Amino acid sequence: MEVDKATWAMLVAGLLLVALAFVTPQPKSGAPSAEARAAQPEVEGRLLVYVNGELKYSGKVHSFLMPATPLLALGLFPTTGFQFATVSFFNEQTSTWQPVLAGATYVYSGGSPSHESVWGITYNVTPLILVCDSFGNKWAEIALSTTPSIYYNSTGVLLSISGSVTPSLSAPAEIAMLRFVRPTLNQLNPGLAVRLMEDTLPSPVTVNPGDSLTVVYQFYFKADQIFTENWAKVFFAWLYNVPAAKIDVTATDGTIGYVDPYAIDSYYPANNVPVNCYIVVGNGQATFSRTAYRVVSEVARAEPSVQVYGGGVSLSYAFTFSQDTAITELAVYVKLTDGKEVMLLYYVLPQPATAKAGIPFAVTFRINLPYADRV
Repeated sequence: MEVDKATWAMLVAGLLLVALAFVTPQPKSGAPSAEARAAQPEVEGRLLVYVNGELKYSGKVHSFLMPATPLLALGLFPTTGFQFATVSFFNEQTSTWQPVLAGATYVYSGGSPSHESVWGITYNVTPLILVCDSFGNKWAEIALSTTPSIYYNSTGVLLSISGSVTPSLSAPAEIAMLRFVRPTLNQLNPGLAVRLMEDTLPSPVTVNPGDSLTVVYQFYFKADQIFTENWAKVFFAWLYNVPAAKIDVTATDGTIGYVDPYAIDSYYPANNVPVNCYIVVGNGQATFSRTAYRVVSEVARAEPSVQVYGGGVSLSYAFTFSQDTAITELAVYVKLTDGKEVMLLYYVLPQPATAKAGIPFAVTFRINLPYADRV
């Protein structure tokens, strides 16, 4: 659905940069070269705080923490060669989840019963916003709505999530810091709450007894192409990772599929999540659309090499064709547990490019988060 101008105006530049580029390597001397590059898209994040319906704070989401990059990579971009990662995170103590060890290091996989899964939790809970004072002490929790608001227009896709609470207070309290915690699965003691984002307000917001408090997170995936409606939906399912985050997507065959992170217990993988991903190139007469769900004419596909580096993830593969091949479209597909495929990212070249026979044609997607090297 289309977003109104007032909503877009609430966003600011800054959170997450995703760069897409494909480059044919420089041939040996004398041979022609070709290069094409998409305009760099970006994702803008904004945090809004309302007290009794009145906006008290509006600011940029500053960063994701250390666990975010490997969790995102394993959740959305697993391949046969990329199934495991070592993840350090702060296991947040909350009243909703039972706390375990803090600051531990765990190995995750895409559903192997011998490791913790990046997906799936048996409890029907929601992610939480932990409301803290200037000393970092939590004095309230906000459960976020499990219904996403997704809007799009020609400039990008907006994902908005929110939650409200009327804290039990006997005296005024100050909001100095907000922490976003995401559930995950722990085999030994289900109920981990991974601290995924942390934002400090430059000026604390006061909440009095009886006041209602609402917090809104907005993620704006900004680019004239690349980001599809499917992308925002799957990103939401990954961010929430709870049974209520089961969300419909449009598969490449035009049917409706579901990303379903629920696992019946700690020894089972999630019901229906990405289990493989591919970079796909096509040569169809295509026009970009936010609701596009496949390339028009697939030429080739391959599992990418997935690299996690600090605050970033890269997906890359070099295609080599036996004859000159026209390329007009690029995409990232994921295959779900049930076998359905879903296109997350899509780009139609402004002009067709030619992959020369025998010369590697490299395609790279890069996702770079503003990185805080801490848990």
